[in-house]
Amino acid sequence: MLRFIVLFVICAFLSTLSSPLLAQTHQDESARLIETDIAFDQAVALHGAEAWASFFAPNGSMLSDTNAPILGHEAIRKVMGPIFGDQHVSLRWKPTSAGILIPGNIGYTVGSYVRLWKDNEGKSWKAAGTYTTIWKKQPDGTWKAVLDTGEADGQPVEVK
Repeated sequence: MLRFIVLFVICAFLSTLSSPLLAQTHQDESARLIETDIAFDQAVALHGAEAWASFFAPNGSMLSDTNAPILGHEAIRKVMGPIFGDQHVSLRWKPTSAGILIPGNIGYTVGSYVRLWKDNEGKSWKAAGTYTTIWKKQPDGTWKAVLDTGEADGQPVEVK
């Protein structure tokens, strides 16, 4: 019985030491996710669909309210190619928070986005909304998107 009590006290003591350490690890990983999401935005602004697809895991997918799920690099590249290939289209985003769901394995970022484009009549439009990206840590230590989805804040507005 004494062994059990000693073991219990040691475990309780160690858990108090590891809690701040675990919290710091979560903060560090959350900060890395924010950095990764910012790098994602910057790479896409410079390199379009190829950069977009490169930030997804091989089994990554995109969800929208108007299309079936888009799964895998090739399908993602195919869907996003015409969008980012249009010089009148801009999609920029900024993460506002991040968290770790499964320590060392799964995390998320949440933020806001703005999409600008011109229609066939030459009118400029703007849509804004929020997004969530679920990230999975890869064997090489990088974070890759496994699920990306967004929701518009309302109807697009014409920009004059």
